[in-house]
Formats: sequence, structure tokens, C-alpha cells
Amino acid sequence: LIFGLGTPLQLDRESVIVGYFAKITYTMPSNASDFTEPGVFYSRTENSRWSIYRILEKAVGLYGFEGKACLMKSICEAASAPFDDKLGLLGQLLQVLFKPSSTVEEYEEYGDREYRAAEHLGEQVSSGESCHALYPECPRSLLDVFSTVIS
Repeated sequence: LIFGLGTPLQLDRESVIVGYFAKITYTMPSNASDFTEPGVFYSRTENSRWSIYRILEKAVGLYGFEGKACLMKSICEAASAPFDDKLGLLGQLLQVLFKPSSTVEEYEEYGDREYRAAEHLGEQVSSGESCHALYPECPRSLLDVFSTVIS
């Protein structure tokens, strides 16, 4: 299974698309005993919103940014200026991803409460500039990759 997501960059003379992809492979059964011999159980871990946020923090950190601050800034910005319908499915996915209140999951760690606090702060501010003042550790917004605020 291969999954990819790409977005064009607006440059003066060049045409560039930035994308990320994931490749997942599944091993097929090698013989009939794989189906007929019970007893081997593989546990499956469930990914919660909070664990996905921690993965995103680490991924952003690989690019030299402060992971948690940039993620919380993005959550704040998504709450202060929600995505409109013009972005379609991508906008809806980003809205769900960057809106912690869209889940009813319990917090895994005490620090997970900060994500909902960032969303609450974003709902109270009027523009993304206020979110920049709240999270100055993050020089560039993650949402700039996907969207532009039009006022």
C-alpha cells in the first residue's frame, strides 16, 4: 500500500511540488498452517490523536523546528481561521487533525492538555498573528504548506 500527499509550491519561474509518502507492506501467508494453527496472537497498538501529535512533533523537529511549539501554533491558527470548503477533502482532514476537540479520547499524558489549550486560545484570538505571538519559538507555520489566509 502506498499513500502520498503532494502540494504545489508557488515560485516565480519554477514548478515544484512538495510531497510526502508512506509505503506499507504486508507479508502474505506462506503456507496453510498460517490459517489453521491458532495460538499465535499479535497485539495491535492503537494510535490515538495524542500519539499522532507526538509523531508529528518529532517529524517537525527533524527539519530543525521546535516540534511541540510549531504543532501548537498550527492548532491555534486552525482554530482562529478555520479552513473553508474550497480546500475540499484536504481541508476537512486538516481541520480534524488540527482540532483536538474533535475527539473524545482520554489524555495519555498530562502534557496532552496543552493541545486543547492551544485550540481554545486560537478560538479567542482574531488572527494568526496573535498565535505567532503566543508561540514565538516556531518561526514558520506548518499550515503555510497547505493554506493561505485570505481576509
